Amino acid sequence: MAVIFRVYDSDRNGKVTMYDILEVLRDLSGSFLTDDQRKQVVIQALEEAGFSEDSALTYQDFLEVLNKAGLKMEVEVPVD
Repeated sequence: MAVIFRVYDSDRNGKVTMYDILEVLRDLSGSFLTDDQRKQVVIQALEEAGFSEDSALTYQDFLEVLNKAGLKMEVEVPVD
């Protein structure tokens, strides 16, 4: 999970903000989700873990958000 945290912590300050998360989700979801949909998902996940959209998450906070929101990190690899 530390590797995933580093992906979200693009400025390498040891904290992840909602905007850091939105940036990565934008890259991952492309046009599948709108910016508003992405923002709602992130806000809901943060709130379920007891954080607000203004929170700057440490690594431990980040893990807590993932665990409490029941989010899973899954990657699909296309096979031709």
